[in-house]
This record gives sequence, structure tokens and C-alpha cells, in this order.
Amino acid sequence: MAATCANWNGVALDEFAGCESNLAANRQTRMLADLALVGCYNKTYMPAAERDRIMLASAKRNLAAMSYFGLTEYQKISQYIFEETFNLRFAIPFEQHNTTVSTVTMNSLTPDQRARIDQLNALDLELYAFAKKLMFQRFERLKAKDNDFEVRFAHLGNLGVRNGVTEFNWDSNIDDMPSNEHH
Repeated sequence: MAATCANWNGVALDEFAGCESNLAANRQTRMLADLALVGCYNKTYMPAAERDRIMLASAKRNLAAMSYFGLTEYQKISQYIFEETFNLRFAIPFEQHNTTVSTVTMNSLTPDQRARIDQLNALDLELYAFAKKLMFQRFERLKAKDNDFEVRFAHLGNLGVRNGVTEFNWDSNIDDMPSNEHH
């Protein structure tokens, strides 16, 4: 094995997926769940199916309790929800400027590898579906209350734009700050 204890470099995907102590599987669910409910990382605390059910329910509950969350592939909707939730406006639109290798990687997997990854991350896949549904429910609720939705949504990230002219200027705002805030 080419891997070292410090990292996973040189480890084949199948070996990575087969590691019993691999913390990548269902990572989002674990990060959002109250692990005290399932004995933290003690896998003998309760049966695996019960552990998974409780962790997923906890992660969903905690996500739903958050004032805001967004999804990377829905940048504009995420920005609108943020701005409406916190009554804040951004001067530039949310955009994903970097590319990921996940699409290329996913397309290079064998059907067995894909099935194994889906199985290892079944809780995260269910959590994602829940998050997407919840995000769109919040979007629709905010949109329904916004009499200027069409204009606001079309101009997200264009703070201070009137008749094609930007009225907001970062440089002038920085220059107007008291000298002790220039850090």
C-alpha cells in the first residue's frame, strides 16, 4: 500500500471505500447530527440501522433549525434566500468560479464503484434530498412574500445599480472608514 498514516495519497478508490474507519462516508450527516444520541463513534452502542436512523433524523432536524443554508449548485437561489433571511444585500452575485473534478470522476467510475459509493453515502444522499426540498420550500415562501421578486431576483448582486450605473463603490466605502478600522 502506497498510503501513509498522514494521508490517503496513492490509495485506490476501492481500498478507500473498503476502509472500515474511513470518516468520509456519510460525512455531512455526521457533521450535522448530534452524535451523543448514538454513542459518538462507538459502533457497538446500538445496532447500525438504528444508529443510521437516529443520526439522519438528528441531522435533518438540525439543518431545518438553521436560519440559513445554501446549496452550491443553486447559487442564485441560495443568495436570494440569504439576502431575504438576513435583510442584507451583496454587491456581487454568488457564483461558483472554480470547477470540481467530481463530474469527471463520477463518469469514470464502474457501475459497481458507483453503487458502492452510493451505499456508503446513503444517509448523505437522503440528507441532500431533504436539504434541497427544504431550500426550495424556503425559496417559494420568501418569493411569495416579495412583491418585487422578479426585479430583485433578476438583479441579485447588482447592489446600487440604477439605470445601468453602479452607485456602490467599495473604495469610497473603505476610504470613509475610521482609521482604526483599516485592518
